[in-house]
Amino acid sequence: MKRSSWLPFGLIVTLGLLLGMLGFSIWEKTPSPVERVAWAPEAQWIAPQSPTYRFYARHTFYLPDKASAGWLRISADNDFTLYVNGRQIARENSVLNNSLGLTGGVRIPFQDFNDSNRYRVKTSVNYLLASSNDWKLTAYVDLTSFLRPGKNVIALEIQKGKQNPRVVAEGVVYPVADVAPINLTTGVTDWRVSNLSETRRAVQWYDVGFPDAGWAQAKILSPIQEATYSRLSKNLFDRPLAGNWITGTPSQKGQVWLRGIWFLPQTPISHAYIRFAGKGQYSILLNGTLVNDYRTESGQLLHLLEVTKLLRPGNNILAVSLASPLEAARAGNNQVNSNGSVDWLLDGWAETDKAEIVSSIASDSTWRSFNNLTSNWEKGVGEGQTVTLMGLPDTQQFRRNFEGNAYLLNYPKYLWHLSLWQLAGVVCALLYAFYLGLWFGRETSWCDTLSIGAAILTPGTLFLIGIALLKHRYAEAESGLLFAQPQSNYLILIGFTTIFLLTLLLSQIRNILGKLPRRSLWFFFGVVVFTANALVAGGNVILTLLVATVIIGSTRVCVKGQQQIKDIFTALPTVLQSSGQWVLLAFIVSIGFALRAYNLDTVDLDADENTSFDAARGILRTGAPISTSGIWYTRGPFYQYLLALWLRLVGDSAVNARFLSVLWGTATLIIFYIFARKLTGKIWIALFVTLILAINPWELWYSRNIRFYQVLQCLTILSLWSFCKSFIEKSGKLYQYIFFVSLTLTLLTQEISLTILPAFIIGFLYFYRPFQLSKEWQIVVGTVITLSVFIYCLAFSYIRLLTPLAAISDSTSAYLQLHFSDITDLFANFLFGSARMQIIYTLFFFIGCIYFLKTRNTKLLFWSITVLTQVMIVTILCYNLAERYVYSVYPLFLLIAIYSAIDIAETQGNKIQQLLENWLNLRAIALSFVIIIIVINLEPPRVLAAYHESINRRNIQVFEYITNQKQTDDVVISPLPSLAVVSLGKLDYFLMGTGYFDAIYWHQGKLIDRWAGAVVVTNIDQVNRIFEKSKRVWIHLEDTREGRFSPDTWQYMESLGQPVIDSFGTRLRLWQPENGLPNRIPNNGKDLGAY
Repeated sequence: MKRSSWLPFGLIVTLGLLLGMLGFSIWEKTPSPVERVAWAPEAQWIAPQSPTYRFYARHTFYLPDKASAGWLRISADNDFTLYVNGRQIARENSVLNNSLGLTGGVRIPFQDFNDSNRYRVKTSVNYLLASSNDWKLTAYVDLTSFLRPGKNVIALEIQKGKQNPRVVAEGVVYPVADVAPINLTTGVTDWRVSNLSETRRAVQWYDVGFPDAGWAQAKILSPIQEATYSRLSKNLFDRPLAGNWITGTPSQKGQVWLRGIWFLPQTPISHAYIRFAGKGQYSILLNGTLVNDYRTESGQLLHLLEVTKLLRPGNNILAVSLASPLEAARAGNNQVNSNGSVDWLLDGWAETDKAEIVSSIASDSTWRSFNNLTSNWEKGVGEGQTVTLMGLPDTQQFRRNFEGNAYLLNYPKYLWHLSLWQLAGVVCALLYAFYLGLWFGRETSWCDTLSIGAAILTPGTLFLIGIALLKHRYAEAESGLLFAQPQSNYLILIGFTTIFLLTLLLSQIRNILGKLPRRSLWFFFGVVVFTANALVAGGNVILTLLVATVIIGSTRVCVKGQQQIKDIFTALPTVLQSSGQWVLLAFIVSIGFALRAYNLDTVDLDADENTSFDAARGILRTGAPISTSGIWYTRGPFYQYLLALWLRLVGDSAVNARFLSVLWGTATLIIFYIFARKLTGKIWIALFVTLILAINPWELWYSRNIRFYQVLQCLTILSLWSFCKSFIEKSGKLYQYIFFVSLTLTLLTQEISLTILPAFIIGFLYFYRPFQLSKEWQIVVGTVITLSVFIYCLAFSYIRLLTPLAAISDSTSAYLQLHFSDITDLFANFLFGSARMQIIYTLFFFIGCIYFLKTRNTKLLFWSITVLTQVMIVTILCYNLAERYVYSVYPLFLLIAIYSAIDIAETQGNKIQQLLENWLNLRAIALSFVIIIIVINLEPPRVLAAYHESINRRNIQVFEYITNQKQTDDVVISPLPSLAVVSLGKLDYFLMGTGYFDAIYWHQGKLIDRWAGAVVVTNIDQVNRIFEKSKRVWIHLEDTREGRFSPDTWQYMESLGQPVIDSFGTRLRLWQPENGLPNRIPNNGKDLGAY
């Protein structure tokens, strides 16, 4: 095969693989799609009586006896925490990290909207994006094992980034006694709400004994009109557990084999489930297919599995192999089951799409047991013996655990079926491409014939590739719900068919068909569209006509306007070469500036912003970056002095401080455009990449942040551009001077930027040859001066910042230190991003690396290596592997990724287009495909919605309140001292947990934090002593710090005093003597975890 033929062949194979996966998803119906939840008509949204960012709700009911079953399904706008009788049993808390995808913070297994495994990333709040609408995914929670006779309390904490949180819940509790079920549904039962997390003598608001008589009735908003989704059936929790514990006569080795028959009628089913538990170790087979096997169990866990794809109409054989644990069999006893038997319990059912039960099975006297292994016993061979009934189960003993789709757990069968579908897809694609080539081609070579067919199929292939990319990109995002719908795959098939037919029409195939009647093409068009539509809408004629009309109309418009479009693209380069590029750049920069400057005060300052703000104010006070604690903050001296000068000129305020970053972010766009035009050589590509950078949510975040990262990025891009001009293109000494000045300022802006030096050294040694020292001595001088300034800065920082270690602890460690652990974390954070935001860029980036290597484009290959070496060096040098430490090279990464995709689309599109003798502008189609994918990847609606949401925790409200209400002898405790500095001017005590670096110092005989100079509190005894000697104590609790403490410690702090403010991500409590001294808890020599 010719080398030029590999591209068409590769496209055909890719098309076949994608069509095979599409067919597998449609006809095998995997993975399980989400379906709209059918809420009870009486279920309604409830909310607090007054606007707030979070509220608390309670519902109390009484059980006359044990519960046989109890469940609740919840849709919360936006986060929820569920308590039952004082115990937290479910949680979804992604709103405090807005970049997380849909249900990114869910703590309930298999409650996602697909089966995709989440990427392991540790990103923080770094993106200007609105939070996902988590209420769209309904969570099911089993309550049975948490209920008890008598008084029971269901409690919910709801939180949102706007002041309109709401929740809807529906559920039922079925008592064992013969009484009516207990309804838990919001809107029809008594739910009481409060805006504060109240405490009554250490009894928390979610405890059973808390008196909620003073709480208001929940505000009923409306019935549920919105669509919420789930992959689970209500019957999994609502249907009473059937069946008996059964067993059989064991073999000499303690083994028992059980078998039951499940008859399934011809009625179409939507889902089938089994629920089972065992005592011992066991394996389950359904129709000879292994469902799953389990190690030693005590019968306390009720497994829930979907088995739809493993069933068939008629008799289905369920076989179970049970055995005593190996240790028990050897010792002659069974510690799992006191009666010495290995027991088994199961019930199951098949339901329609309306949740109606059409068939069921349960472990009962109809099952058969075997004590000797018979060949094909799992397929129905052998009579066996009647099983022994061991009694009904105690439903409250079970913990229910939904484990997903059994079909996916059987990897060999799943992969085998998928492989067959993909093989069939490739064969069909090859045959059809060859047929198209014969029909439309004039070549005699089979290879050329195949290539023409591949060219005609290229737009459809690109469509399927785009869908596959977006499916993977949005597998963790809210937009992924579109692909999880039951009919989504049918719509994709219609889309592919439509694009294929549109390709035929736009190619004006009718001129090449010769004598073939034109109506034959329209007939083929109508048949395919009607067939594809029938799969989705059951032959809906109106929808068929609508789709056909749109296609025909758009075809005629495109055909008639083809020449005008061609003329526009022909004239575009001429326009851009003139002043047009600067007009467009000004427009793009204006958009970027507006997005950066709009609503600067909407989002609260984060901890790092307060640190830089406080250091700049220290410069204004003393001329040195001395923080409130009295400790020098010597990181980023160039930025800190620049910020102080800026505040002196325009006024000391947080908005003004952020506006400095707005200006640097805007300047970055201009410098980046010049650099991008130089690297790509194409104005329109440089403009497009600059536009993407202008609206990129990561760029927007740090362009509105009081921190040195945006200044660092701007200076880094300037250094990269000037290095390219001076040492790669050798354009003159002026660019060398610009390079050394910008590099020096880069190094003085953040110490971590030293990691860019190896790339410059490698680039200089490779590109700048020959180097003559006698004629170019200024390069050596510039290098020496730059390094001298940087070394002096580092030495000064070391002397002034690092005081003697107070203890052996990570809290006193520097953030720069050589290490070789966690070497993949930063790569994952940078290349994948939260909710896979960077995954498409990463794919294009690495494809580009291979392409540049193949085409021997050494310059672009060098810039690609620069990005990768930067990430690697930061990984092994930086203690905290946050992606912001490689933010400076992100524009370069973005440029290479987008340029790679566009360049490959252009060159390969031209090659394929020539196969059709320019019948069809495949180059433009390929470019459009790339541009659409890149734009969709950004999620522009979420970017715009972020301006109206509290992304950071609203701590300013808390500290302003303390400032206005604080009395002379009041004491303030907080786990985040940097937040208290700007508003309060000081902090009394730092409640420190784990996870800090370079945090505390021994200063004037006290252990203090480096921000506010607060005394460090490291154990509960110290907390108690503070209360004993104080009149009033303000306690600030920040939700993001909860994970740094043990649960007991955090709950202890939550119980102190009375709530004053419960806002987004933050709370304030006030302790006074009338509240009484807190109950002591044993300390046992432990602290809060810092040492």
